[in-house]
Amino acid sequence: MPPETILITGGCGFLGQHLSQALLTELLEVRLRLVDLHSNPYPLVDLSSDPRVELRAGLDICDTEAIRPIFQDVDVVVHLASLISQSLHDREHLHQVNVLGTRSVLAAASQAGVDLFMHIGSVAALGYNNDPHHPADETFRFDWSLAESRRKYYMLSKHQAGQEVEAYRSQGRAAVILHPGLMFGPGDHRNTAKLIRTISRNRMLVSAAGGNSVVDVRDVARGIVAALQHGITAGDYLLSGWNLSFREIARTIARETGGRPPRIILPTAFRSLLYWPLLAFESIPGNRPSLSVADLDSAFCYRYFDHSRAERDFGWTPAIPFHQSIADAYAWMKDHGLT
Repeated sequence: MPPETILITGGCGFLGQHLSQALLTELLEVRLRLVDLHSNPYPLVDLSSDPRVELRAGLDICDTEAIRPIFQDVDVVVHLASLISQSLHDREHLHQVNVLGTRSVLAAASQAGVDLFMHIGSVAALGYNNDPHHPADETFRFDWSLAESRRKYYMLSKHQAGQEVEAYRSQGRAAVILHPGLMFGPGDHRNTAKLIRTISRNRMLVSAAGGNSVVDVRDVARGIVAALQHGITAGDYLLSGWNLSFREIARTIARETGGRPPRIILPTAFRSLLYWPLLAFESIPGNRPSLSVADLDSAFCYRYFDHSRAERDFGWTPAIPFHQSIADAYAWMKDHGLT
């Protein structure tokens, strides 16, 4: 039987808006309770007139006492709310929101006796094997001391958030973790929009010899709905999309936006050469360079993933090609004056 009431933390965000639309389309009897710290300044659609939607803005997920009442009479919690930042200076904030915030939401869900907790993690929570020929899957085990030594605090916070969910599961509660790749598509005015804008303005002069797993936000929303419809109540699943080199990513963005792709691809030998000077610069209080040291380090790594488990268990595969994600995202950005 499909859930009657679904609570979505981060419901006003990039993925939250797409997920809300997908759920309202696929599950006609569903009721949504959207929880967020702020309303979205660039809403994709106005859901305020839909009687199936209840919006609770201004709530901090780290405040367990404040959020506890809104978890009452909820069947499923989909936990999207998180902080995305690669800055050295956001280490404590990342831990507070992504780790302690997840712990707080889990406590509220446990006390309310929800049937299912669905945590939306990230491929970052699995680390990377830096092997373009053998993408990592859910069984991959990363040496997290590397992330600590390379100041990858966002990765660490997402990994530790997953550990909070595993502890919740160990108590016999139903919980699923879904790990999307780097999400592109219409509606993102913060993260991938910066990369698209930089390339469209011909401001990316060099790229690095690495790669990443990218996926359309609408495919991720569809994957979450599919997992719910198939009754998935346990396990970890990658929703990782397309594995592309940074050269391919930049060229596609340039082609779809009319920009110029970077002409120089730095070999991996530059990884250490550039890392330490940038670390010293970013470590100065107040310095927030456009390229963080964590991003620089990752740019020379291959972070490729295999989503076969999701395909096998609930029939999910990415459907929207990367070039279409960029075309749609750029069109949305132009419509909102974000280019």
